Amino acid sequence: MLSDAEVKRIIDAITEYKELVEQSSEMRDHLETLQKRWHSLKLERDQLRTSLDTLHQSLTHLKVEYQTMVKRMTDLSSTEDTVLDNVKFLVDELTSVLRKHEVDK
Repeated sequence: MLSDAEVKRIIDAITEYKELVEQSSEMRDHLETLQKRWHSLKLERDQLRTSLDTLHQSLTHLKVEYQTMVKRMTDLSSTEDTVLDNVKFLVDELTSVLRKHEVDK
């Protein structure tokens, strides 16, 4: 037969075991919650990466378009300068011809 002290020790051990089982269950629930949160964060990160990649591609495309536009503007400016030079030359030539014509009269 067991003494009162041994019975009390067994009851205490059983109580302690119940508490440990409860703590273990709580920890398992907490771990599951953390795993779900981790998975959610990973999905969010992947979505952000995809968005960032798309944004990067758009910016790269815009940069190329901008550079093309700047080149066209530069080409246009160069063409305008050439046209102005040609017009000035023609005006000078016309002026010269008109002066010669006036002198000949």
